Amino acid sequence: MRFICFVIFIFSTDLFASERELPVGTFRGISFSLEKNGQEIFSNKDVHYSKSTLQITKVLSDIYDFTFAVYLQHTPESMALTDTRIDRYKVKWKSETMGALINQREEYEKELSEFLLLSNKFTIKSLVSTSGIIETQTYVIE
Repeated sequence: MRFICFVIFIFSTDLFASERELPVGTFRGISFSLEKNGQEIFSNKDVHYSKSTLQITKVLSDIYDFTFAVYLQHTPESMALTDTRIDRYKVKWKSETMGALINQREEYEKELSEFLLLSNKFTIKSLVSTSGIIETQTYVIE
């Protein structure tokens, strides 16, 4: 009888643990930074205007598509730069609020990304393996 209760407990714990989900929708970026060797080399404070969004779409129970859209203008006179990138990530939860994002695109599989999900903020920190630059992006969940 104890064994059956133990199996039911383990199964239900695993079932509830796997129920964690990332928020889905479109979220407004509130900050970004790039650092190398512990020194900040570029951030949203260094540009005249920046706007970014992150759209998260759930594909499977632990697979999500992330669409990053960025608009930057370095000075009022400079030409604006825009970029949109879509990545598919497998989510591995480490705790109730933290986890790893494993990029499913072959060309980015060596990039290491982690996230922190707080009540109204979603922060992604990525190590770009080829350059050693750490990119941190924070979005507000409204």
